[in-house]
Amino acid sequence: MGYAFRDQPFKTLDFSSASSADTGLLDLFTVNENDTATGIQAGVVNLNTTQDAPLAAILAHTVLAEGIDGAVSPAASPSPMPNTSATPAATSLVTATSTAPLQNKADLANWIANQAVLGATLPKTQREALARALGENGQTRTWNLMIDVIAQSGRYPPGANNLANFIVEGEQHYWVHVAIDRFTGEVIDRQVEVVNE
Repeated sequence: MGYAFRDQPFKTLDFSSASSADTGLLDLFTVNENDTATGIQAGVVNLNTTQDAPLAAILAHTVLAEGIDGAVSPAASPSPMPNTSATPAATSLVTATSTAPLQNKADLANWIANQAVLGATLPKTQREALARALGENGQTRTWNLMIDVIAQSGRYPPGANNLANFIVEGEQHYWVHVAIDRFTGEVIDRQVEVVNE
């Protein structure tokens, strides 16, 4: 979406200023099709996470500069965001959302306009690379949980009077992945994975 033109010549949509009227389009359009009626997705990163590692991983693979074919300098090769910028940018988003959580993807523009990690002199197309990456791989509506379950079967010996006396005869390890709509509490998706150690 960051490359789409407006109805004015050579003016692209604006996803990097706080007062932009274009930011609502981040919630509306996507590269990945979603066939659910509600548009809610499971398995995407929560933009209001308290962990900066998943956000840094997304940003570290974000192409900031596309490279221009036929250009003498710089050469025509894409340049991804360096890890030295991705981690502080992710930490900046975690810090910002800890006090004022994002309500939807459109709020990314306000964060991009106010974040200082990449600097104010960065070109618009490079600032909007953050919106393209996080807008497509993130959301604010779904909680994604992983529950680690260890189920044991066994028996109590005769005369047992507490849990410490339980004799384990079998054990199975499961990871249960659950996605919950944070507005309605509806379970959107659930997957059970058997862990073989």
